[in-house]
Amino acid sequence: MKKKVLLAATISKAFREMLVDQHYEIVEWNEEEIPTDICGLVTSNKLPLSQDKLAPLKSLKWIGRLGSGIEIIDTDFCKKNNIAFASSPAGIAQSVGEHCVGLLVSLLKKISKSALQINDKKWIREPNRGWELAGKTIGLIGFGHTGQAFAGKLESWNVNLIAYDKYRTNFSTEQVKEVKLLDLQQNADVISFHVPLNEETRHYYSNSFIKKCKKHILINTARGPIVHTSDLLDGLQKGTVQGAALDVLEGENELKNKDAELWTTVEKLLLQNVVITPHIAGYSHDAIEKMSTELMVKLASVI
Repeated sequence: MKKKVLLAATISKAFREMLVDQHYEIVEWNEEEIPTDICGLVTSNKLPLSQDKLAPLKSLKWIGRLGSGIEIIDTDFCKKNNIAFASSPAGIAQSVGEHCVGLLVSLLKKISKSALQINDKKWIREPNRGWELAGKTIGLIGFGHTGQAFAGKLESWNVNLIAYDKYRTNFSTEQVKEVKLLDLQQNADVISFHVPLNEETRHYYSNSFIKKCKKHILINTARGPIVHTSDLLDGLQKGTVQGAALDVLEGENELKNKDAELWTTVEKLLLQNVVITPHIAGYSHDAIEKMSTELMVKLASVI
């Protein structure tokens, strides 16, 4: 009898071939119940794995997380039940770093807003006068894989890079200066989040955070709940926040429904100096290949 692996994420052709070579039967997840007889599982944001979902899977031996957010897996349960697990933060980093640059440049140069006006046959110049990125101070909160990738993309843009990471120290380089959080808040023209979602980072960016900052632009490509959405909107409307570039939102899964109340909030955000993309920063074709390779290496012994 073949072993079964459930795929709740897009993986590379090479990863699929590896699973077939190891005599796995591949089962595609259709957003219904998880088959209880699987021994492997590749997941993504589409399928968070709580204890309630994991407990019935008595044959489960390993989990691969396509992406960086291991918080979607109950890792304590996995450890207690000898279920191996791995994520792929390195594979996603370059894609996220590039997306951050794209969001920031689009916001500063008002590219997306003016492009939409062109679609409506409106040729508007003066209100779309933008700002240069050169000379700005970019503050990174979290200096792991994606924070470092974003910093690397900015090195040739003649910007001042500063970073704060509660769990890393002595990481300053010629290009990036390590600073305390308050120093970052008081000096950064742009603040970009590169931290995981947990109880410590939930609503990290809120009114109390904003009050300590100079006027700035926010970038969030990490997790939606890191930013308190109503506080961000308040800051934008008051002018204490100059703009926001968001790839993630609180409750973003609701937006699959066109009638969701969250769309009202999205519309209010877009009336401000805001650019929003639908959680695609790390979802490039290249990143799928890289993340798949990373998981193949990390899980090789158990697969």
